[in-house]
Parts: sequence; C-alpha cells; structure tokens
Amino acid sequence: MPTNIPVRLVRKDGGLIPLNVTTLTLDVDRSINPHTIPFAGGERFAFDLNMAKAVILLEGVITDDDLVSVELGKSAKASIDFSTTGTEGVYNPVSKRTNQVHQPFVGSTLTTFVAGLTADDFADTGIPQLTIQAKDGTSYIIFFIKSDTTYGYDLGGSGEYHVSIGEADDTMRTAADIAGYLRDLINSGANSNALSSRFTATRVDSTNTDEPDTTVVITLDTTGKDNGNGTPSWKNKNKNDPFSETFVGGTDAASEFTNMSAGDKVMSLFATLNNSNDGGSIVPVVAGAQYAQQVLTGGSKLNKKYGDYIKGIQIPFNSTVNNSTGEKYAAKNFFMPTGPFHDIDSKPPNKAKDASSRVVNPNATGDKAFIKGTVTKATFVQLGGEPIYQFNIQFVPVEHII
Repeated sequence: MPTNIPVRLVRKDGGLIPLNVTTLTLDVDRSINPHTIPFAGGERFAFDLNMAKAVILLEGVITDDDLVSVELGKSAKASIDFSTTGTEGVYNPVSKRTNQVHQPFVGSTLTTFVAGLTADDFADTGIPQLTIQAKDGTSYIIFFIKSDTTYGYDLGGSGEYHVSIGEADDTMRTAADIAGYLRDLINSGANSNALSSRFTATRVDSTNTDEPDTTVVITLDTTGKDNGNGTPSWKNKNKNDPFSETFVGGTDAASEFTNMSAGDKVMSLFATLNNSNDGGSIVPVVAGAQYAQQVLTGGSKLNKKYGDYIKGIQIPFNSTVNNSTGEKYAAKNFFMPTGPFHDIDSKPPNKAKDASSRVVNPNATGDKAFIKGTVTKATFVQLGGEPIYQFNIQFVPVEHII
C-alpha cells in the first residue's frame, strides 16, 4: 500500500478497530440458478433478479501492540448536504436538488432582510434555522434568509449569523452556492465571528447525489470521544431541510486499543462479538428522534450500551484513477453501490473515497467511506502457545440491521 492504512472495522460509536489482514477475500453470489430447457438441445434459462449475496473474508494475525487506533485524538465531524433533503437524519433519495435549480427550503418563511435589523426580526419560527454546538457546550444559530449579502454576522446590527439562500429579488441560490456561503461563514474570523474559533468547515461533493461542492463537512475544534452533541439540527425539522448528519467519530488521545497485548485485543473482540447489538438502526416509535440522537451521542448511556457494535468495514486498495498525488497509487476505500438509484456512472473507482476518509455517521447508508454491515463469524487461534493469534473473520455487507 502507498500508505500504512490497514483494514478497519467500524464501530457504532465511530471507533475504528485496525486489523493486520494477510488475506482478503471478496465474494459475490448473484443467486442465479440455471435450468435446462427440455427438448432444447441442452439450452438453459435463468432468472436474474439482482439479488446478490456478498461476504468478505479476512485472515490475519494479532500480536502485541498491533491492533491500535491509527488515528488518535480525533475531532468529531458532521455534514450538511444541500443537494438533497431528509428528516431526522434519514436521507430522502428522491429529493435530489441540482445546481441549476435549487429550492431546499420549500414552505419556509423566506423573508428579505435589509439594514437596520434587530434580533427580534430573526425570531420568526418559519425562518430556516440551523443550530451547531461547540465542544464547550456553546450553541450557535445560523439563519437562512433572502439577502444580497451572501453570508455574515450581525447583519443590520442584529447580532445574528446568516447565510443567503436567495437574493432579494427572489433569485434562488444554487446548492453549491449555499454550501460555499456556510463554509465561508464558519471559517471567517471577521466581524467578531466566534464560529471560526469553534469549528472548521470544508465543502465537498455529495456522497448521496454526487452533486459537486454541495456538502459542508464541519469539524469540532477540540478532540475527544464524548463530543457528540446531537447537532447540526434544524428548527421544526421541516422535511425540506437539507440532509444533515450529526457530530460523531471523535476519539480521545489515548485509544482503548492502545498498549494492549495480543490476548487483550482478542479478549475485547471476542467479548464484543459474543454480546453486542445494534440498538437503534430502526428507531422505536415510542422513543422517536431523541432515541436516535442519543445513540449517536458519544457520552450517552445508550452509546455506552450499543457503541461497540460492529457497523461496517473500511478496506483500502491501490488506485491509479484520478490520482493527483504524483505517486503511482493512491489509497482508496472499497464501497458497495447498493440501492435502486445507482447507474453506470456511480460505480467506477473514481467515485471511491480516500482511504483516510472518516466515517461521519456509521448508521448512514450509501457513505462511500466504508461498507456498511456486520461480523457474522470470527475464529481466533493461538499459535504454538505464543502471544500471537491467527484470526478468520466473516463480514457480511448489509444496509439495514434490526
């Protein structure tokens, strides 16, 4: 590999478990059963219903101090995709917005704001409002309004943050425009803007719709495991709000897999695989959105209970496609393009993400940073009484786990 990136199991709490894999097997069974046609000279027919079964087999060894986190002291990340919509963190695949025509806030109050505003002018509950919370617990509200000023703080002396989703003459901004304005607002330190000292933001292509430059990835300023906070969140949670994924994936400087012996690591994996469950891919009606957010919150009791469940896998490979590093290969992750909305353009290797890409939300489907699924079988064999174990792990890709 051009970089020292191992295969990594992805936990529900965003933690990564690196594995020293020596043999990798990717198996696909299309489930096609041919049948011979009588009196047809041996010709066969079959139904291909696109019901493929897949399994990933991992073989390798576990030794002292090898199974350690390769990314220590991570900050949690969140994302907002302006090219599509969603409710309660559930992606709506039929709501794609293009960069040519974008109306992400249909049904919201689109008031034109000018100079001379006060904080009371922003109190209209119909105005789209985004809340993001910093590591220190301070929350910030960003208003999405019609304004010729693309983004800023303290518009008209209001003391509020804003991003323009339309010009004063009703010309709507594009998805890429809005994403760019939000990124610049967060990163700008001008005009007493406190956001830049709490967060950093980048603009990337949507992993849901492949629309370029339409997603904003927000990173907390401080590392730490217990920094999931249920934001970004939209007030009133309108079904036409942009699809958002809350902060997740932070780790402390000292990983729980650091300084373990081979036996410690096997003990940890063996215990997890013997007794763990997903605890929230399908949210119980009685608990609703609060349950879903708590499961993703690093310090919550629910995350303590369900956080160690294996939700996916990151498998790096060498790629020569769209390689801008100057090296022959770039390390990228395998992904699995399942779902009815994929076509010939969404499956080539140029759609693969860099192997160092973070899993923002392990509950998400369609994230090309990893393959969603779980471990169905694992065998650990101690070799010759030495502190070294051989493992065989069977991982099954699956999008929806109950």
